[in-house]
Amino acid sequence: MAMSNLERVGKALELLRAGLAPFADRELQTAAKNGAISPQNLRAFLDDPLLAKKPPSEWDAAALLRLMWETWNEVFRNTLGHAERSLTSELRDVRNKWAHQQPFSSDDTDRALDSVERLLTAVSAPQADEVRRLKMDLRRLVFDEQVRTEKRRSAGGSIESQAATQIEERRVGKECRSRWSPY
Repeated sequence: MAMSNLERVGKALELLRAGLAPFADRELQTAAKNGAISPQNLRAFLDDPLLAKKPPSEWDAAALLRLMWETWNEVFRNTLGHAERSLTSELRDVRNKWAHQQPFSSDDTDRALDSVERLLTAVSAPQADEVRRLKMDLRRLVFDEQVRTEKRRSAGGSIESQAATQIEERRVGKECRSRWSPY
C-alpha cells in the first residue's frame, strides 16, 4: 500500500531524530566543556521528566529541535548558519503539525522533506540520503498523477471534439441538402 504524506513526514522526522541526535549530543558536550552553556540554560530540559534521565542522543525530534532553537547562540551558532536556524524553526512547525495529525498536501510534504534533508546535510548526517529518496519517490508520484490527469483531459477533449465535429457535419449536411432539394 502506498505511503500517505503524513507517514512520509513521520518517517522523515524519525530520520531527522536519528541524524540530529549524535550531532546535538556532541555539540552540547563541547559547549559544556568550553563553558559556553550554563546549567540554567539546560534547566528546562533537565527538569522535563521525559528527558531528564536520557542523554540527548535518545531524545525525540521535538526535544532536539527545541534544544537547538533555545540554545542556538550558546551551542549551535558557531557550527550552523542562519539558514539552518530557519530550517530548525520551520521543522518545529512541521513536527507540531504532524503530531496533531493535520493534513499535509504534496507540496507541504515535499517542502518538509526538503527541509529535513537540508538540515541533515548541514550536520553531515547519513540519513539525508534516505530522506532524499523519500522526496524523490514523492515527486515521482506527483508527476505520475499529473501525467494521468493530462491523459484523461486530452482523452476527454478528443471525444468532445469528435462529437462537436460530428454535430457540425450533420448541421452542414442538412443545410446543404436543404439548398439543393427541390422543396
